[in-house]
Amino acid sequence: MKKLLALLAVLTLIFSVAGCSSDKTKDTTVKKENKNALTDQVKAKMYNAIRMAEGKSATVYQHDVAADGTTPILNPSFADEAAAETFLTKYYGEDLAKQIVAYYTTGKKTAEGQTIVKADPFFAPSFLETTQKDATFEGDANKGTVKTTDHGTYTVELKDGNYIVTSYQK
Repeated sequence: MKKLLALLAVLTLIFSVAGCSSDKTKDTTVKKENKNALTDQVKAKMYNAIRMAEGKSATVYQHDVAADGTTPILNPSFADEAAAETFLTKYYGEDLAKQIVAYYTTGKKTAEGQTIVKADPFFAPSFLETTQKDATFEGDANKGTVKTTDHGTYTVELKDGNYIVTSYQK
């Protein structure tokens, strides 16, 4: 009886060691996700990046008026157009930020020295009036275009982990 128990103990030990050290030959099929796919989450991020960028340009140029109550001026938080451009490059590509600054710049100042800007918005009609359902998305997670029927076509690119608007066509 002792021999039988000893034999069973040895066999159990052999099988457990062999089982733990054997190579795994199971077929493990891992789905490889396309990290550059244009998923719903990516679409939402692109859409929101455009909305945020337009909101920021409105904050810079369509936020404040001079003492007369009607003349639009550059947001006093920005010393000049160069400071505004630097701020806008966080949300727009450099070329588009320069286009926006050039569009609003009049070269005129109020009697108080405030920079006068154009009253008409650069983005007309406003993208802020849309919903994500109004937009058509093309491209991939790194670069895509967002098209709307009435509000133009925007190109959005991933830069340093954030989406920025790199071009706009009416």
